Amino acid sequence: MRHAFTRHAIFLTAALLAAPVTAQDLPAFYAVTGVAADDVLNIRAAPDSGADLLGTLAPDAIDIQVSALNDAGTWGRITTGEGVGWVSMSFLAPEENGSLPQVAGLRCFGTEPFWTYEVRQGESASWSTPDDPEDLLQAGPFETASGRSWPFSSVAGADQLQAVLVASPESQCSDGMSDRLYGLAATLVLTGRISRTLGGCCELMR
Repeated sequence: MRHAFTRHAIFLTAALLAAPVTAQDLPAFYAVTGVAADDVLNIRAAPDSGADLLGTLAPDAIDIQVSALNDAGTWGRITTGEGVGWVSMSFLAPEENGSLPQVAGLRCFGTEPFWTYEVRQGESASWSTPDDPEDLLQAGPFETASGRSWPFSSVAGADQLQAVLVASPESQCSDGMSDRLYGLAATLVLTGRISRTLGGCCELMR
């Protein structure tokens, strides 16, 4: 009983000290907190405790990507299967370096044609389509314009290809291939061996 009380007190203290989540803070990585070791956190079809159950999260689950909040800010939207689900924010705690610009990387994608671009800031980036071989590029850090919180930009380059990625918060970004929704809209400009301007969505990477 004492252990349960202590755990509950710690959880309440953390919740009171935590800053309110805003749309500008998302997407971001969260960890499950305040759930008993023999229990689970439910994923619902809508931001309501009575909505259909889509799945569960383990009591020690980490790196859960929340891409949007309901109007009250009490439920967070996550991807699950080929769609989205909702989890109570009362049982999620933000992870350190879990949002832009601190997060390690971004995975971006789109259609017409299908493309994927992954970038790890200060390290490398890769570009690919089903018809093109993968290109590897050297990437710089994520940046924002002076005095602005967003959009976020990333510049990468190789001998015959340069890439500029610009990503902005957009809670309803669709990949065009499923019912999933993401929290970042992307514009990718390629020059050199490939000359294209592409639009799509991004998700965070660890």
